Amino acid sequence: MSISDFVIHINENLTEYDVNDAEEAVMDCNGIISAHISPQHPHLMLVAYDPNRVSSGAALQAIHSLGFHGQMIGL
Repeated sequence: MSISDFVIHINENLTEYDVNDAEEAVMDCNGIISAHISPQHPHLMLVAYDPNRVSSGAALQAIHSLGFHGQMIGL
């Protein structure tokens, strides 16, 4: 297994419920290893994934499917 990571910058101000929904939506993507938004940086989600099983774009699409806007940084 290969592991890569990147950061998603989320434009909206997220509530605690939004954070949970966003983390769960990204984790539901097959091949995502972890997705975490730090309380100290609530606009940034750190995502670790196996690039042999899933594209980084799948995580961003999961965020967009919730109605949030964001972009990948740190690729």
